[in-house]
Amino acid sequence: MLTLFAFFAVSSALFAAPRGMPPLNPVHQLSTDRVDEESSNLKHSVSTSDYGMRKNLPTSYDDNPPFKGPLKLEKTNSPDSHRRRIHGFYLDNELLKERIHRIPSYVHIDDCETNNDVSKETSTISSTASTSNIMKCIVDHLARSDAPVDAKEVAESCEFYLRSGKRLLGAARRVLKNNTNCHGSHSEIIVHDLCSGHGLTGILFVACNPPRTPAHEPLRTVLVDHKEPRSHSFLRDCIAEICPWVSKDTVQFVVSPLQDYQLKVDNEADDNDSVSTASIVISTHACGSLTDGVLRHAVDSRVASIAVMPCCYTGTDSGTPYGVRRILGVAMAADVRRSFYLQENDYHVDFAAIPKSITPMNRILVAERRI
Repeated sequence: MLTLFAFFAVSSALFAAPRGMPPLNPVHQLSTDRVDEESSNLKHSVSTSDYGMRKNLPTSYDDNPPFKGPLKLEKTNSPDSHRRRIHGFYLDNELLKERIHRIPSYVHIDDCETNNDVSKETSTISSTASTSNIMKCIVDHLARSDAPVDAKEVAESCEFYLRSGKRLLGAARRVLKNNTNCHGSHSEIIVHDLCSGHGLTGILFVACNPPRTPAHEPLRTVLVDHKEPRSHSFLRDCIAEICPWVSKDTVQFVVSPLQDYQLKVDNEADDNDSVSTASIVISTHACGSLTDGVLRHAVDSRVASIAVMPCCYTGTDSGTPYGVRRILGVAMAADVRRSFYLQENDYHVDFAAIPKSITPMNRILVAERRI
């Protein structure tokens, strides 16, 4: 009997609310007349970060989240198994194979010679279509057109955009809204995709943000790399077939080393005072110290927001304490160092991730400039 009493006493002590803290479920203990008022107060008093109130942001970090995009890759022993051309990847999957031969929802029957002919389509996606529909149509169209891109890279670009795009664009729009120097002037958002490769990720930023209204800020992407892959123009033109707002004017490729492009951006910003511009910097899998170069470029240019997904971590943890490297490992230690670098330069920093079945190097650093 004494033992049972002791058990209940200890249990009550463990689950009781500590002194000065509210009970675990305060709303349930309120009178019915005060529930709505108190619930509203609680909703507006809980913050998920130290950078003011954040809405629609995760309160915990998932290092292997489920897929959000239209292309889902199964977990395998090696991510390299998904390095298959997108067309062949579709043909090997019964459900996806059917989508290649199906007439797209944005194509009218009259636009095709026969019900099964999707090679003669002339219709385009509506600019009012949702982001999920636009992205699904793009991925299917890339597969149908036998675009020179791997399934892994398509999934990677889609998931990167879906997990960072809204926050990056929101930060850019806040910068434009708070820019008091160019009232009444033209404004635009520029996405700089550095170390871009073929540039699919940067193209998706334009494709998924069509100019829905005349007042909508125009968005363009500048892709930067030391050489232009032959696949880039095919991908851009292929997506432009169904997204007419994607063009050479809205997606530009600049062949330049990273350090030289930094000077060009700074000079453009100084000489273009009549235009209110908010810049975003993104980079997916810039090898090793190139990611640090991208971050330095972004910070020096005072861009509105940044998202990078690093890889090849060898040597990138330099400057972090030995104990931190030993406990967290090289990769996490390097990204912690990078997050502190961004924070010290007036950026709010958060982590996100894409599914590990795409790549084990799946962590994204997302930074928004404090205004």
